[in-house]
Amino acid sequence: MDNQDQHISRLRNAIEEMAGREMRTPKDFDYLAECIFEKLHQSVSPTTLKRLWGYLTEATTPRVSTLNILAQYVGSDDWEGFCRLSSKADGLTIEEPVQETVSSVEPVNRNRLWRKWPIFMIVLLTAFAFFLWFLLREPSQTSSHYVLKKGQTFQTYHDYLKLFGISDTTNYWGKVLPHHSNIVIWGPEYNHPSWHNDGSKDSMMPTITERWAPQGADSDMVVMRNRDKYYHELRLNEVRVTFMKNLTDTGYVFLGIYRLSLEQSDTTRCVWERVADDCDLNRLDYLEELRN
Repeated sequence: MDNQDQHISRLRNAIEEMAGREMRTPKDFDYLAECIFEKLHQSVSPTTLKRLWGYLTEATTPRVSTLNILAQYVGSDDWEGFCRLSSKADGLTIEEPVQETVSSVEPVNRNRLWRKWPIFMIVLLTAFAFFLWFLLREPSQTSSHYVLKKGQTFQTYHDYLKLFGISDTTNYWGKVLPHHSNIVIWGPEYNHPSWHNDGSKDSMMPTITERWAPQGADSDMVVMRNRDKYYHELRLNEVRVTFMKNLTDTGYVFLGIYRLSLEQSDTTRCVWERVADDCDLNRLDYLEELRN
């Protein structure tokens, strides 16, 4: 088995562990495709997944774009990052560069170093002055830039995603925060025709009820989809940094930090409750503490 096959085998195992089931039947692959879409809002067809698992006999090589999505599903930045972790698991190491012998090192030119000393001092003093300015600047000059407040508005999703270092906006409504697989930058649409996103508009949505029910959808499919989503969200235990579209105007409004309400949610709906009004962009790690 070559390295590519080993990496793909480990990716399959990691995906099955994340999904909580082995891929053995067509229904398993349909379920996995739904899980990937729910987490990343990017689509991988059940047929593509079947090929990757060898469920179909067609001999095809998966595209890198597909492998990137699957790697992100299990918490890696992309396929290349997953392969690096997989290589470390094999015990591969990078050879240390050969050190030059003392005799090959050019003697130090002390006059040359002395001439550069004033430049070094200028750079050092400039860096020190900037450091002092950073420490002593007024908090009021930075608080609005680094702390998001409930009710803050944005014209486009680009305007708020860039605050989190996210430039890939192919699917903007559910972007995973870099290095935090269970924190999502969520951009739901108020009264969405399929997902609904109901709640009290007048009080800025203290809860958001998310339920999949497109007009004309098969009732059995609606029941199954909402049930699977409920158990999926229980397993993920996500925190959602939420910007809602069409609530106050045609743009987006920051509503706060939400997590799944264990008391109000059931197999027919997922109810997200606000647990914080602000989001401190300087220390995003604290969002992990808000999970159930």
